[in-house]
This record gives sequence, C-alpha cells and structure tokens, in this order.
Amino acid sequence: MAHQSEIPLNRIFLWSCPRSLSTAFEKCVTHMEGAMVWHEPYTSIYFNRVFQNPETFVKFPRMKAFVSQFQKAVKMFDSVKDQYEGGNLERAENFTYEYIKEQLEKPLDEGEKFLLIKDMAFGIDGNYGLLPKGPFRHTFLIRHPNRTSLSGRKLLANIYDYEGDLDKFVEMQKGHPFMSWDMLSVDPLFNLYKYVKENIDPNPVVIDADDLQNHPDKILKKYCESVGIPWDDKYLTWNASDEFLKYMHGAVEQIIWGKNQGVYERAFESTQFFPSDGKPPIEIPEVCRMYADEFREGYKVMYENRLKPE
Repeated sequence: MAHQSEIPLNRIFLWSCPRSLSTAFEKCVTHMEGAMVWHEPYTSIYFNRVFQNPETFVKFPRMKAFVSQFQKAVKMFDSVKDQYEGGNLERAENFTYEYIKEQLEKPLDEGEKFLLIKDMAFGIDGNYGLLPKGPFRHTFLIRHPNRTSLSGRKLLANIYDYEGDLDKFVEMQKGHPFMSWDMLSVDPLFNLYKYVKENIDPNPVVIDADDLQNHPDKILKKYCESVGIPWDDKYLTWNASDEFLKYMHGAVEQIIWGKNQGVYERAFESTQFFPSDGKPPIEIPEVCRMYADEFREGYKVMYENRLKPE
C-alpha cells in the first residue's frame, strides 16, 4: 500500500502561526486554476470558544476591545453583505468542529480541482481527533520567530488600541488568548507538525516565509509540485483586487474585522511576493523575547526540514 506522501492528493492544509505571510500565500492560491480555498475555519471556531468563555475576560480584560471590534464587524455585515452576494462566506456562529469536518469531507465544488485550507495551528490545538478524515495533505508555513514576534506585537497593540511606545507594550509578556500558554500548548504549530509526522505523514512539506519572499519562483513551484497542483509561471503574480474574498469559504465577520483593523491589509492588496528586508533581526525588544523564544526550538527543527530554494 502506498504511503500518503506517494498518493496524489487534492485536499491540502496549510498550517501556520500568526504573522507568517499565510494570508498572502492564500491569496496567491485563490488565483490558481481550479482552487477552492477555506480561510481559517478552525481559527473562527477558536474565536467562538474564546468569546463565549467568561474566563477569557477575567484573565485578559483588555480583550473586550477585541470583542467590540468583532461585534462591529457583525453589525457591519448587514450593510456590506451585498458585496459578498454570490460568494461562499458565512456567519462565524455556524462554525463548529463537527460542521467544518463535514464541509471539508464533502466533494469539491463543481469545476474545482483542489482544496486548500489555510489556518492557524492554535485553532486545532489539542483537538487533532476532530480533523477531517480521508487523504488530506498537511503542509506548514514557518517564519523566523523574531519576525513573527515583532509583527505580533504590532497586531496585538492594534487590537488593544494601544498608541504608546511599543517597547513598553507589556501585554506581549502578560499574554493573550493567541499568545498565552495557559489557554494553548507551547508552540501549537510545532506540536501539530510532530503529530502529523508521527501519525499521518513522516515527511510533511514545510516552507519558510523568507524563502517564499526571496525565491517565490522556486518555492511556489516546489510547493505546488509537492502537493500535486499543476504549476504555471503566471501564478507568481495576481490581481490586486479583493474581489477574491467572497469566493473563499470562511467566516464573513473575520474577513470584515481583518479589513477594518488592517490585519490583512497588505495581504489583501498584494500582487506578488516581494523580497524580505534583509536577514531576520538578531536583537528584538525585551517585551517580544519571551514570545519569540516559545517558537524558537520548533522553528529550528522545521527550518532544517523545509523545501529549500536550491
């Protein structure tokens, strides 16, 4: 019997952690022929669970700002839903592990050739048994921890409406539901990677964000070839419009929130991958170090096993 890595697949997970260029990668894929794309269904499930848990606001009182932003997105839905008419986005309240499992196991939509589910590993953390059954390929996008921590700090400050000196933004040290190990295991991405290696595929595909930015022609082609997507050089550039959004599957509130808060702004407006700004920073502010260190061991292991541009 052929091992999964030898079986042609058309259902692919791309797992990542926040601030790793995964949404730009996702937009790139939406422009590939025959692509059917799900945007972070497990992250939406996680949001539902966090918002419905009163302990969240005891541990993280400033999370109320985040919730108000989501509530604003929900209210805006009625005024902007015409923009998504004929699309695939739906209300986040529908999302449960059981519902998403059922949706991902369904036959692909007519005319679609492959399915890509882009998500954050923390969304499925500790619930691997609820993943969909069948021949799914699990792939991983990593980014240097110093880069993700700096970008994560900027995002978290935005979520908390913080306008002071970022080097004094102590919430990076105090924790957050997406950066706090009393609600998540340490490094959910690396834990999922190890689970996949031990239980599903001993050689899962890994790509690095810096490689993707600096060598998109090589990394994108290698990735597509590895997961069975026919490659075409035209996939190196794509349309700047965000019209693609409504044709993705996912939670409409999350998309609206991301647009409102600028979380996805650069990714939604992207047209290609541009070179990174030099090597990852060696030194980062004290407030970012603990978060970066949590991901460092896993990053090193996965980096050694990544698809290389050479």
